[in-house]
Amino acid sequence: MLRTLSSWRVIALPLILCGAGVATPHPTARRAPAHDHQAAVAVVRHGLDAIGGENAWHRVRTLELWSRGVQFHVGDSEWPEGPYALDYLTVHEWRDLAGLRRSERTASSTMDTAAATSRRVTTLQGSTQYVTSGDTEVAVASLSPDTLALLLAPEHVLLAALEAPDLRVERDTVMRFVPHHVVSFRVAGHPARIFFEAETGFPRMVEVRRAFPTSVFWNAWGDVVERVRYTNWTREAGGILYPRQIDTERNGVPLSSVSIGAVGVNAQVPAGRLDVVARTTGGPPCGFSCQIADSLPLGVGGAGGTSATAADRGGHEIAPGVVQIVGGWNVTLVRQPDGVVVIEAPISAGYSRRVIEEAARRFPGLPVKAVVSTTDFWWHVAGLREYVARGIPVYVLGRNVRVVRDRAAAPHTLFPDSLARAPRDPIIRAVRGRTVLGSGDNRLELIPFHTEGLDRMMMVYLPGRRVLYTAEGVQLFGGRLWYPETAAEAMSAVRREGLVPESFIGMHVPRTPWTSLTTVLDSVARTN
Repeated sequence: MLRTLSSWRVIALPLILCGAGVATPHPTARRAPAHDHQAAVAVVRHGLDAIGGENAWHRVRTLELWSRGVQFHVGDSEWPEGPYALDYLTVHEWRDLAGLRRSERTASSTMDTAAATSRRVTTLQGSTQYVTSGDTEVAVASLSPDTLALLLAPEHVLLAALEAPDLRVERDTVMRFVPHHVVSFRVAGHPARIFFEAETGFPRMVEVRRAFPTSVFWNAWGDVVERVRYTNWTREAGGILYPRQIDTERNGVPLSSVSIGAVGVNAQVPAGRLDVVARTTGGPPCGFSCQIADSLPLGVGGAGGTSATAADRGGHEIAPGVVQIVGGWNVTLVRQPDGVVVIEAPISAGYSRRVIEEAARRFPGLPVKAVVSTTDFWWHVAGLREYVARGIPVYVLGRNVRVVRDRAAAPHTLFPDSLARAPRDPIIRAVRGRTVLGSGDNRLELIPFHTEGLDRMMMVYLPGRRVLYTAEGVQLFGGRLWYPETAAEAMSAVRREGLVPESFIGMHVPRTPWTSLTTVLDSVARTN
């Protein structure tokens, strides 16, 4: 814990931390003078004493951790406010304290698969993370290490605070009915705070304000307040104490909960376990996670992955004046007499800028008149801020208006976008029933599904082209149907509304004959 960190370059990258309850000012507390650095140092050193003392931590070279945990799928769950779908994890981890290296082997039972395994090696001294998934090995040479996750782990966070020249005492707070001392400092350029129990000195929570520019999911949240709560501190070999439970939240939303079953102190690390292996993979192997979301090209993440040579990604005209941009999250452009309607705004504000540029290239002289957002999943709305910044109306299901307002209001001070530089209120058109948008052959009808599994989605019908956009209601890949129940609900809604589509497209589906869906659903029904 007490190795010097000053020789390592600090890089601001994604952090996996853990959360706690809301802290409130202590009524008898005073705010220390801003220059009171020594008072803050005393608080931190008291915390070191509480978890075993500096001498004991000086003797710690490695940690071996066995843990089980749960990850909350905030983005894929039925409701943004929870309850959330879960992944269950078992993790075997080695940590080299002096070298600031970490090796994690994770077995997970995810929503989509019965079990999966992966291995990740992270080092602060290099610029590579080594990742394996099952028997596949991938070297991620373009991804810098997760500095914050390393420096703010329980074994390093107090030292990081002690070395911070801007370490200061803040006003005491009450958290979980217990008074806490608070110190603040900056780490990797991000403001951080540590909360210590006033009576015992134990560090109980770490809080960091940061952003996630490489995350397709989190970048739309802007400045994120991430909290770590450490509980069940247990005495380990050599006299140190380590938290056996770590819980995570971001902006008050739970992210993960980890229970550590065993802690090995100074165990011998197996040969090669912390080594980074170079491999040639022929393209960015880490997909979206190692690229700035605002810089992703059109069509990224299609059937060919993130490879620039994927033949099927990018724009395809599926009907006169109707262009589908195929990628990990599809976007559709619809030309009308007075402008272009964009269906969906996923990924990031920067991605939306490229969509708008593509609309201008394909349909010169026509402005983008509206954007239609059919769901409330976070990555599906991550690009809405660019349309808001340009004053383009947003058509959204009535019950999802709050999601648009939340994303538009999210502070983006760490990585400002167009809306942060020139704030304005969103222009929202709430859809609560069948709504006509535009005229001519490419007239659109926005229709809420009004079904159990699709109650926060709407479909978009082009009656003049007999093309139906099914949002995420139908996910049909190579004859395999994901989520058959929602597909059946989509079929039911189509019949209820009297629609007669010849083909359909979706958030993840290129143009497909409608009969393909009916055939697959009939097959599923016979199987069941």
